[in-house]
Amino acid sequence: MNNNEANGCVVDDRSPARWAFDVTPGRERHVAEHMAELGCTNVERPTKGYVIAACPPTAVPVIRGLSGVVRALPLLDTDLFDESFGGMPLPVKISDVVQVGTGPYAHMNGIVRALDGEDLLVDVSLMGRIVRVRTKVTHVSVLPLPEPWR
Repeated sequence: MNNNEANGCVVDDRSPARWAFDVTPGRERHVAEHMAELGCTNVERPTKGYVIAACPPTAVPVIRGLSGVVRALPLLDTDLFDESFGGMPLPVKISDVVQVGTGPYAHMNGIVRALDGEDLLVDVSLMGRIVRVRTKVTHVSVLPLPEPWR
């Protein structure tokens, strides 16, 4: 995707678009700090090597030039993504990146490793180790990631 195509994904100058930045592992914190200084909001680090944030259009070219940033990918608006499925939650399948919504692992992101009826086995990172947790399908939400990440 060239710069003109990427800049075309911004709706207008007033509303920041959500972007996913592919970052060299270990540079996520550095990039996230610079993003906050540039006015980006909702900065998330869902998994090693990626930073997601809502950024003003003027910040994206600057972030692309930061040390450690490999590429920038525009994300679909979450509301629009959910509407494409008729308001139904996204179907969960093995290898999906999900966010746990309730319980002791609430707000943690993980990868679905197994389906067991209405339960899921999700690998989450806890204190530097991968921990497999069991949760209900209804207690997770699929993170809508760009196709190149799958």
